[in-house]
Amino acid sequence: MKKVLSDSFKRNIDYLRLSVTDRCNLRCKYCMPGEGIRLAGKDELLTYEEILKIVRIFGGLGIRKLRLTGGEPLLRDDILELVSGLAKLKDIESISITTNGILLEKYLEKLYRSGIDSTNISLDSLDGDNYREITRGGDMERVISAINKAVDIGFKRVKVNVVINSALKPEDIEGFIRWIMEKPLDIRFIEMMPVMDLDSVECSVSSIAEDQEQPRIDMDQILSIMEKYGPCRKLEEKRGFGPAEYYKIEGSRGNIGFIVNDINSCFYCNRIRITPMGILRLCLFSDDGLDLRKMLRGKVSENEIKNTIIDFIEKKPKDRNSNGNCGPGEKSKIPGFMNKIGG
Repeated sequence: MKKVLSDSFKRNIDYLRLSVTDRCNLRCKYCMPGEGIRLAGKDELLTYEEILKIVRIFGGLGIRKLRLTGGEPLLRDDILELVSGLAKLKDIESISITTNGILLEKYLEKLYRSGIDSTNISLDSLDGDNYREITRGGDMERVISAINKAVDIGFKRVKVNVVINSALKPEDIEGFIRWIMEKPLDIRFIEMMPVMDLDSVECSVSSIAEDQEQPRIDMDQILSIMEKYGPCRKLEEKRGFGPAEYYKIEGSRGNIGFIVNDINSCFYCNRIRITPMGILRLCLFSDDGLDLRKMLRGKVSENEIKNTIIDFIEKKPKDRNSNGNCGPGEKSKIPGFMNKIGG
């Protein structure tokens, strides 16, 4: 009988998001300032051996789904060896990767052969100029080419993540819809998560705050545009391990999904995160963490590490507003930049 990891609210925790680097080759406006932020030293990041060990431990405790994130995970020199090693762990049933897609095309075949079964690729506009502005220099055509190739190679799922930003226009939505009419993609529109202004951060967060305040297209408008292409229905069956709700247009090969900044998704949250520096985070909106790296590099037995993790998981908050970083009537904010926490 397989072990099940659970918290004090009886939620089964079977999904681990592991950030393998804080480096990124883009500077998306909603993610980090243009001047960047202080990056961790190489010795601060989890090593190949440490990652394999901690994922093996979590697999033994009940983790079944693993997602590799960053930063940009493909910037990690040993990413292919890492994927191959993780794929050999007997308890992990699914390994996926989240990437901005800039470097993806040259890695796709090897990632597929190494054990990645699905990909999440960020693409926040179908207008090349807008995309370049949002990402501060990204090449949209390279990303689109990688997405189409990922479908052709045969990954189990290819998901496109679209953060609903102030530059996203109705014509972008129509372009994404036409894409799923032709290709078996899951295109997910993601509500922007508010980032906490941190005085301790050694850079300006003004560009992030400004973009968060700009008007933007909403879910109802997107659904209205979808209906121009045919009758659409909400999919009742669960797709994947995450909180997205999916809709299908009659005759389409793919689906449109929505991930909203909604406290209701907390009540069935099944995920935990490990930062590039080895900090276990129970909630994206909490800065409480368990230093796994310290235990891995100290004289701590594997059994003690397991018991410490089990005890810490019990502290997973009921919802994002239980973390103490928002006042009455406020929405909780992410306490830090996503490349440091893990996307």
